Amino acid sequence: MADWLQLPYELVVLIANQLFEVVDFLSFSAVCRSWRLVYLNKNWIPSHRIPWLMLGEYTEGDASIRQFLSLSLTQSKVYKFPLPEANDCRCWGTSHGWVVTLSQGFAIRLVNPLTRACLNLPQHPMLRTHALVEVDWFSAVQKAVVLKVRDEFVTMVIYGHSRYLAFAKRGDGAWTDVPFSYPVCLTNIVCFKDKVMALTMVGTLILIDMEGPDCPRALWLASPPEDEKGWKNMYLVESSENLLLVLCYNHHLMFKVYKFDILKSKWMASVDLGNSLLLIDDYGCTSVSACGYFKPNCIYFAQDNLGSSLLPQQEQNMTVYSIKDHNSVDYQINANPTTCYACPVWMTPALW
Repeated sequence: MADWLQLPYELVVLIANQLFEVVDFLSFSAVCRSWRLVYLNKNWIPSHRIPWLMLGEYTEGDASIRQFLSLSLTQSKVYKFPLPEANDCRCWGTSHGWVVTLSQGFAIRLVNPLTRACLNLPQHPMLRTHALVEVDWFSAVQKAVVLKVRDEFVTMVIYGHSRYLAFAKRGDGAWTDVPFSYPVCLTNIVCFKDKVMALTMVGTLILIDMEGPDCPRALWLASPPEDEKGWKNMYLVESSENLLLVLCYNHHLMFKVYKFDILKSKWMASVDLGNSLLLIDDYGCTSVSACGYFKPNCIYFAQDNLGSSLLPQQEQNMTVYSIKDHNSVDYQINANPTTCYACPVWMTPALW
């Protein structure tokens, strides 16, 4: 019988780096003491991290249970576990293991759903009131995201009716607002090659300069694609070292994808993602490589599913859109009906 304890430490690290799912790594860490040492030392560099779809809450006895859909290499599975840190909160997913939560008391914090670790962020005085008018907590923040900029994590929020932009780094005692010379109404933020890019509701691309004198400041980069009108939502995403713009239309749930030409400062039509795919929810977009249940050159759109919280018997669905064929199919999510409304969001799980 093999003595797993005697395997060289470097070999155990190599084995760990072949794992895709965080749940597989948890099982790996339970093999023996030396394998768990790899887990405790955080020497795991995953070859691929598969995002989960965070669903709404449902009640099981006296406990509120949060559900996560995983489309792994071998199966589609819904994980269920308590997450009281996010109960009755508005949530936004990130690609770095955190979920950004906004409570009814206007508190913003980062929560790791697997470890339940929490990081409190500063209070922002402008969230509660706008032009001396009290703001409903749910609409105080339109979007929140965690970006990794030059190896430093930055939390950014679009807030208020005018969709202002503010950011906070770890250790900051207050939020820093980004000034604009005119109203812009932002809708999306992304990090592209260590630069923060923002998108306005009319499709203008803006660079947020966070270094050097007179920073932070906003710089105009590009206008929206010509002849494009009537979109429902717009998303920015970095995919295969390209900056992409995704337009979502109401008509038969159609998507269009553009690639940004840096030299021409212009959006160019793009119809092929190669082996990549896009994961989209109402708040943002993530690009990953195809594997397992995920098909290449497709868009996986997590619909709002508001009806499933109003009508408990209604199924929760996700739409899979083929960029090549311009058609879509519904994917049924076999999860418990939610008892509290929450927009489904994509997030990438992490163990630390």
